[in-house]
Amino acid sequence: MTYVEWLRVRGVLKWTAIVLAAGVVLLVVLRLSLLSLGSNDALSFVHGIETSKDSQVVHTTLSDGTKRTTIVDAKKRVHVVIDDLGYQGKRIQIFESGHSSAPHKTISMGDLHVVTLPSGTGTLTTIDTGQPEDLAYYAAIATFVALIVATLLGAPFARENDGHLEVALTKPIAREKLALATIGVDLTGIAAAWVMTVVFLIVGHAVFEAPHFKIGPSDGTVIVLGLVGNVAWYAMLVAATTWMKRGYGVILGVAWPAALAVALLAKVDLHVSQIGQAIHYVVTPLSWIDPFSYLHFGPAYTVNGQAAGSLAVIPGRELPMLAILALVYGAIAILAWRRVEA
Repeated sequence: MTYVEWLRVRGVLKWTAIVLAAGVVLLVVLRLSLLSLGSNDALSFVHGIETSKDSQVVHTTLSDGTKRTTIVDAKKRVHVVIDDLGYQGKRIQIFESGHSSAPHKTISMGDLHVVTLPSGTGTLTTIDTGQPEDLAYYAAIATFVALIVATLLGAPFARENDGHLEVALTKPIAREKLALATIGVDLTGIAAAWVMTVVFLIVGHAVFEAPHFKIGPSDGTVIVLGLVGNVAWYAMLVAATTWMKRGYGVILGVAWPAALAVALLAKVDLHVSQIGQAIHYVVTPLSWIDPFSYLHFGPAYTVNGQAAGSLAVIPGRELPMLAILALVYGAIAILAWRRVEA
């Protein structure tokens, strides 16, 4: 009964895989291009100090096999020690004289962990690479890709209405069951796109360095938030297009800019003018029913131990709201589908 929908999902997933694979190929080309430039550290500042004509560079091997590079630039009053730990990444310590006023700050993002603190007459910055990463970083990107797939699949009933509704209504199955089966097929495709993106991200990461992973405290929250958010977004598009027979592409096309505009304007202080206040009064209620208002697309990182970006979610508010929107929009779509006439 859902053979055509499976074909549509397969086609979308095929093109998604092609785009993701092309992205990995570009990363391979970039990696080869960097290798052709010779030895280069991912941190341009350190590389600049190392290649400076005023720097003295000493390479040694410690008793445990660690390869250490010591860089001293007396002119810039910078002292750098790089310990290459192989698979475990690098530890880079940068001491800069004359910057003792710098505050203590800790930033963790992906496989980087950076600590800056005053030390004597200067500032000591310690950078650890190759650190275990939370899967939340990949989950945030996978959510974004899955939302695009959800948009492409977001008008299954409108497609049924367009030219062959009479055939759809003759299928020996209740409309509600057909609707649920169709939605289930699309949600399976959206989930598959999410998983595919994570796999391709891991492969792309491995092009540059061996990835390290750990299950962080916010991983489960961000993963569930993204998946439920995709369901809510898909359900909203289905509800908005179920009654249409043509022109549903316009709805799918304007959905992203409209939803993003509503979510952003609702968070901006617009009380400085009467026009701004009027806009605020219009977009605020709309933001309550906009799934994008409850999704965070920023990268997963922490500053001084505090979650930021996609990690800074409030599970007690965002997850229930997205779940409610998914159920309500899904119910509206199915009820509307029952009432569509040929």
